[in-house]
Amino acid sequence: MSPGAPIVVLERVRARDRAGEAGRPRGGLFGAAAALGPGAHAVLGAPEDGTLALAELLAGRAAPLAGRVLVAGRDPFRSAATRARIGVLPLAPELPDGDPVASSIAVALRARGEPAERAAALLDPLGLTPLLARRRASLGYAEARAIELALALTTPRPLLICVVEPFAEVAVPSPALVLERLRALAAGGACVVLITSSTADASALAEHIHVLDRGAIVRTEPGDGARLASAPRSAAAGALGLEVETLVLLHERAPGAPGARALATALASSPAVRACAWEEGPGGASSTVRIRAADRDAAALAILDAAAREDVAIAAISSPAPSMHDVRAATALHLAAVRPHRPFGAPSGVDAAPPPGAPPQGPVAVAAFGAPMPPGPPLPGPTPAGAPPTALDEAAADGSTEAAPALPDRAPHTAGAGGHDGG
Repeated sequence: MSPGAPIVVLERVRARDRAGEAGRPRGGLFGAAAALGPGAHAVLGAPEDGTLALAELLAGRAAPLAGRVLVAGRDPFRSAATRARIGVLPLAPELPDGDPVASSIAVALRARGEPAERAAALLDPLGLTPLLARRRASLGYAEARAIELALALTTPRPLLICVVEPFAEVAVPSPALVLERLRALAAGGACVVLITSSTADASALAEHIHVLDRGAIVRTEPGDGARLASAPRSAAAGALGLEVETLVLLHERAPGAPGARALATALASSPAVRACAWEEGPGGASSTVRIRAADRDAAALAILDAAAREDVAIAAISSPAPSMHDVRAATALHLAAVRPHRPFGAPSGVDAAPPPGAPPQGPVAVAAFGAPMPPGPPLPGPTPAGAPPTALDEAAADGSTEAAPALPDRAPHTAGAGGHDGG
């Protein structure tokens, strides 16, 4: 793999998971495209958006219905050597059979070429050593996931670490240890992909948050998550009802001194604030003012102005993590801002002129973060009868794929998100 090349590449990928009842699909990918370099990435979405289908593809446990998935230039479904360097925490436990648990772990360690005696060293950093003597059948769901997480986090020479909800229903005594280990792997050059529906978990770990919406990666935001529930500046967010919440923590200096009540009263008349409420903390020593507004920055300015006028001492201003409902609402506005407008009933190729003041129109795009997207050969298609086999046909025949050449370092690139047509 060339220096600066992306580790994970998705090219117009279509796929379905098998997570529904009787193996039926619960979600899928429809033209998903991305290029992910080393570092920590979060894919934010629900199973119905295709998160589980994405996890299966990245783990090399399924092949796409169309498009290509590459990890370090190779198809993980066809390359056992690539799969050996991918650490995976699936949603459903898949720990190998064996009694006691130490035997199950030994099977997994031998499969990746490591001595079975490492089982204790593998579990000890996460405080899971007491599980070694247990019977495999006695493990609860969260305990089995904890052991699989320990296996994923100790993958030898990892290229990719793909973990599905590692902070939910995982029996690890200290989630901070998991977060620290994932950050260390990302800093060491691995591509860490956190697949989650929690905006708080995504913001705690990732440098980039990729929003997966109905089968396509349609937005990428900074890892702090501050813009996940923000509408485009050009959109009439207030008219569409999108709101953000801000919490203001106050220290009540003395009975009768200006405090939360005075600040809430002052903010109630501010045009930047839609709703405002306050509540006292334990013992009345502190209070919290809760604000709902259409624009986070405008609300923050209104808070500071009101606090100065009322002589109120602010201890902290914070924004709670947005819910998936908030993210979906903001994503719908982003899609409306970048997609062409066309008359009702017109075919997709016939676009109407944009209304006055509308933002520039264009396709939904996903940027390559941390590394440029390699151009790669065209996607394989049917070979005409009698035609000589292509290089891709020969690679598929022997179970391998050639690494795609990379562009020079830091070359800009965007990849179209393909056939996603919902918002």
